[in-house]
Amino acid sequence: MKGMLDFLEKAGLVKKDEPVPPPSDNADTASAPPLVTEPLVIDLPAMPSGEPLDLARIYADQGVPASIYPAERLLRLVDGLSAMDEATRLMAIKAMDAADESWSIDDPLADAAAKLSALAAHAEQLQMSQQALQAQTQARLDAVAARQAQTVGDIRQQISELEALVERELTRAAQETATQQAALQTAQAQTARELAEITQTSQRLQSLARQFGTPNPQE
Repeated sequence: MKGMLDFLEKAGLVKKDEPVPPPSDNADTASAPPLVTEPLVIDLPAMPSGEPLDLARIYADQGVPASIYPAERLLRLVDGLSAMDEATRLMAIKAMDAADESWSIDDPLADAAAKLSALAAHAEQLQMSQQALQAQTQARLDAVAARQAQTVGDIRQQISELEALVERELTRAAQETATQQAALQTAQAQTARELAEITQTSQRLQSLARQFGTPNPQE
């Protein structure tokens, strides 16, 4: 195992951890750095808001515990050994696991499983939120459609009533126009007859003066 680690270190693919002296009884445990949960980088569809997915917040909200060897660290190691074939890469990682007692391969695997569970739960929450938003949007759309139908129906009813009023007014105006024109024609005909009669009577009366002369004025 040691020969394999030496070979990987010379190739620049791995770096062996320096031996760490055991902590003394008087060491201040409060000064030890806290364990940091590194986000597991997974390609997910872009969120509608356009903001990057905050994996660390998702893991924290879902209660993913911190790991001494996060899954992301193992992913980076696998990427660093990508030049090797799968069997050699697996052997090298197992050799590093056996040589370093500070972590076990089970640590990143458990971390990956917890983060996968957290992502699945978050995805389910997103789907539920989307379904709720879809239902709310559909309710609003239905309300808009109902309001539109009511308003347009009222307007069309008013237009129909106005058109009926217009038609009634046109009919009444036509009737009144015909009545007035008929009355005018009747009056004109009556006037023409009377004028003709006056003319005829005047001509007859004037014929007397032509026949017998004008009367002498009486003293």
